[in-house]
Amino acid sequence: MIAGAVGGVALLCVLGWPFFTDYRTVVKIQSVGAAAFALYFLMLGSPTAAIACLISCTQLIISASIPDRYIIVRLYGASLILLAFLAIITWHGPPSVFAFVGSLLGSVARLQKSTARMKGFFLVGAPFWLAHNLIVGATFALGTDIVSLSSNLVSLFKSSMRRRKELASRELCRTRGTSAIVTI
Repeated sequence: MIAGAVGGVALLCVLGWPFFTDYRTVVKIQSVGAAAFALYFLMLGSPTAAIACLISCTQLIISASIPDRYIIVRLYGASLILLAFLAIITWHGPPSVFAFVGSLLGSVARLQKSTARMKGFFLVGAPFWLAHNLIVGATFALGTDIVSLSSNLVSLFKSSMRRRKELASRELCRTRGTSAIVTI
């Protein structure tokens, strides 16, 4: 029952943060969600996922607090080394592998300057978290997986359609311009 309440808070944070525009507020909500998921996974007996969530929370705070990208990249790298070490210590078979790989890809996603690349890395990492959450029975985390997968897929699809329209428009302008030159 307590795990369900904590999982519910975590899921509400995931559902709620997109409605805020202030970066610091978003990071605070995401951090609370990551911390809640850490506790939730710990209660479900998945210590590797709990540690991965705490590291994710730390990365969010680092990104919001430190303006120097060089330092941020180095701290993320250090956090991934720590994650690998702690994943070995908290080893629980396949769930640990899935949590580690999903977290690794999420960390790489957060370092991207391009939102399309970021969403792409989150999409690649999502099946690992999905597998983990199915194995450990993390119902609320599965809700997060569904939200993440669907929103990132829709967003990337919209971006792709926009790019195709832009390219088609440019091509049309180019061919019209070329044919006008040829007919003169």
